Amino acid sequence: MLIILLLCILLARKAWNLYYRKKWDKNITVTLYFDTQAVYAGESATLVEVIENRKALPVPILEVGFHTRRELVFKDTENTNVSDYIYKRDIFSVLGWQKITRQIRVHCTKRGYYKVQEADLTSYALLFDKRYSKNLESDAGIYVYPAKAEISDIMALCERMLGNLQCTKGLYEDPFAFRTIREYTIQDPMKTINWKASAKTGKLMVNTFDSVLTQKARIYLDVEDSGILKYDNLIEESISVAATLVRKLIKQGMDVGFASNAKTEMGDLCILPSSNQKTQLVKMERMLARYRTEDGWGRFEDCFGELEEDMVHMFISKNLTEELFAKIADYVGKEQMAIVICPIIKGETVAVAGSDRRNIRLMLREVERS
Repeated sequence: MLIILLLCILLARKAWNLYYRKKWDKNITVTLYFDTQAVYAGESATLVEVIENRKALPVPILEVGFHTRRELVFKDTENTNVSDYIYKRDIFSVLGWQKITRQIRVHCTKRGYYKVQEADLTSYALLFDKRYSKNLESDAGIYVYPAKAEISDIMALCERMLGNLQCTKGLYEDPFAFRTIREYTIQDPMKTINWKASAKTGKLMVNTFDSVLTQKARIYLDVEDSGILKYDNLIEESISVAATLVRKLIKQGMDVGFASNAKTEMGDLCILPSSNQKTQLVKMERMLARYRTEDGWGRFEDCFGELEEDMVHMFISKNLTEELFAKIADYVGKEQMAIVICPIIKGETVAVAGSDRRNIRLMLREVERS
């Protein structure tokens, strides 16, 4: 009798294992997603993990694991391992027709585009003598935009130079820009009457003008770091300053162009035409978030392009030398306003000949040694 009972138990166990092996992962899903598309470096986001068992069969033990780059720091460090990547694995007991939702806070320490591309599921047989695994694809991703930098000194200088530019325009040519044509009123001077339009309409029509010049700026970002000693902190400071300038200037309604020798994943340089639209800002922030030093860079002067006049040109480079300064000075000429921003290690200095030119201002930004 005892032998028969043992045989029955063994057969039942084997039958259960066969059934469980075929059915445990049926209609079970794990969904991962971030609660936002983008944050700035230094901010936090939430990674949402949803486990759903859409069948009657329970899964007594379910391990759910996933990994991402270690620049995303999980605030809950339990069941977390860190190496080149950060690995997180949690154990659940999922009943039939049950849905479990967890929210995991993540601190985003560095700019980049981070993905969680797959989750691996693991379960076990009744007596833990069998192990079953399955991989599920995930499209969870988040942009971490460059950190916000303190640029009040740069903005103050930019506003002064824009003011000088408008005053200079007023000295040498008409400071007004044509806007539209409207009907004459007794307050309008006779010199504004458009006689051709008046003849066509049978009424006196006058030209109207905008009294303020359109304010424009262009940002040039240098990410080259080709020396034996690498200065990641200076490159990140350059990127943060450039991104913050574009944000601030577009917020003020200015047309802003952007050009960088950073290469995209396709091998092109990061160049955007002048615009004050929010879509311009999103494109720039995403390009800079995706940029990796291993993607490489081109020559800084290759992103100068055709000179646009009547704007402030801002050059950001840690590689400032007399040769590069001379190229910038030659590019902008003697009339265009320019600001040259050079991040340096705290305690060091940079001196270049000609940096006292009336239309070019040199600003040094000290960065702590990493």
